[in-house]
Amino acid sequence: MNRKWMLLLTFAVMLLAAVSCKDDDETEYDYMAGSLKYDMPAYAVVNQEITSYVTGITTPSSPRYFWVSHDIEISETDTLYSQSITFTTPSEPGEYSITVFARADGYYSTSSTSDIQVINADMSQIGGWLQGSSSVKDRRDGEVYRTEFIGSLEWFIQDLRYDGTENGGDPLGRPYDNSEGIDNIFGRLYSWNEATGGESGSGLGGGPQGACPEGWSVPTSEDWEDLAMATAGTELNFSDNWPGLGEKLSAPVTIAGSRMWPYSPDNRHTNAMSWNGFPNGNSRDHYGEYENISIYGMWWSSSDMENGMASYRYIYYNSPDFNVYYTDKDSYGVSVRCVRLIK
Repeated sequence: MNRKWMLLLTFAVMLLAAVSCKDDDETEYDYMAGSLKYDMPAYAVVNQEITSYVTGITTPSSPRYFWVSHDIEISETDTLYSQSITFTTPSEPGEYSITVFARADGYYSTSSTSDIQVINADMSQIGGWLQGSSSVKDRRDGEVYRTEFIGSLEWFIQDLRYDGTENGGDPLGRPYDNSEGIDNIFGRLYSWNEATGGESGSGLGGGPQGACPEGWSVPTSEDWEDLAMATAGTELNFSDNWPGLGEKLSAPVTIAGSRMWPYSPDNRHTNAMSWNGFPNGNSRDHYGEYENISIYGMWWSSSDMENGMASYRYIYYNSPDFNVYYTDKDSYGVSVRCVRLIK
């Protein structure tokens, strides 16, 4: 075959390929209805087993689901074709990611990616917090908490992590995202009824023991006011928002060198009282939903309200204030600090 015919044949092949590509590009697909729904923790500890199940696509009725990760071992390759997944987090702390896809013939595929911050199960890689002047051991489970003397009270300067299971009991509270192990760092979230045992308290040091160790109590409104007095140098009413105190009571916490609170020029997290406020988020719907980790820190008052609701104080990353809000006693979960009167 001479050069002329060779060039014509090559051009014909290229033209056919171009037409085929054009036809493929112009193929019309439908969009899937619904959105991918699955549980994946924002934080997990090293070597933690995680199981998840994806749903949420309503049209088509039976899409094909699969998972992909290039830095977490989920299968012999980096892809697992299944609607459910069980894997173990890496043994090295760091930020990892996993993506789930849904595909079906005649439809555009859809996907969702989750980032997982894998941490050690202790405070070794947590920076920006202060250890206070003393400590106490919870005799129920052997956990040790750092404490600080502030005003008329000795405060836990770590969030309570008691799970109530040392004698075979039902779990008390939950870790964020139900990610067992991270409560060693962030404490657990509790409903007001779990935190207080369903009992209201009043007066300085007059709160119920609730989930706290023996000799300690869940702070009353008066306990919180005492903390405000020691921090601000002036009397503040519990029902008011407290200007500037969120900045003084929150810690510039870092995990593996990365800031946990998002940057804000309005809250520098000076941790002036060594109170170590962390942005541990909250839960809703009886631990059915978790939200606001790294955004809000929230803590119960044991003094309930006349309307049957319960109050909590909160720090928002983008405000220097220490504000107050209220919610129901059973379905909403926030953190707990424990206190006792200085003798």
